[in-house]
Amino acid sequence: MPNEFIPVSQSIANRISDMIFLEKKYMPGDRLPNEYDLSSKLGVSRTSLREAIKILAAKGVLVIKRGSGTFVSCAPETSGDPFGMKYLEDKKKLVKNWFEFRLILEPPNAKLAAVNASPFEISQITAASNHILELIKSGRPFISEDQHFHALIATATKNDVIKLTLPSLEAAVSDAINTSSKIGRAPMSTENVEIYHPHIAKFIEYRDGDGAEMAMRLHILRGLKDLEDA
Repeated sequence: MPNEFIPVSQSIANRISDMIFLEKKYMPGDRLPNEYDLSSKLGVSRTSLREAIKILAAKGVLVIKRGSGTFVSCAPETSGDPFGMKYLEDKKKLVKNWFEFRLILEPPNAKLAAVNASPFEISQITAASNHILELIKSGRPFISEDQHFHALIATATKNDVIKLTLPSLEAAVSDAINTSSKIGRAPMSTENVEIYHPHIAKFIEYRDGDGAEMAMRLHILRGLKDLEDA
């Protein structure tokens, strides 16, 4: 789900930057896929992609060569940061901000969900927690299901204002997991999920709001500590 609080073009620019600096899919001097292929890959419109490329070109991350295509900058004097170290630090700062946002929002969400969730919603939360553990055990990606788990809890609060935060909440979860993977903290991030998700789900199932709130707070604090230790 797109983040409604960030302009689409900037969100796409961030995604491309991740592909360059974190995922290393495109190295200095590499040519990006053509506009049609890249927009299809990212699931965005070509118009929004063009705007994103302009943003990155203005920052010296990309170089647009008429008739040849768009390339990742390979000139240190142009980008000022050929290895993406500043981007990585900025990314860690952003993820830290996401964790702080979640620390304010999600523990009370879990407490409210324990009180307001319907039996069906509780079964969905439990099923999502179990599915994540299955994905981890089999070595498969679990970001989408992790996002779903946290979104289910927010929805179960029955609070319409909290539901408006779902796009940002899902972006926060995805960014945290992706960044943890790229900075070598994937095992810690995975362990965090394995330890705390089942506890959060169980406390909600038992209608124990205080327990759910505590488990969610510890879950997020653990993620924040792992990031700071990286």
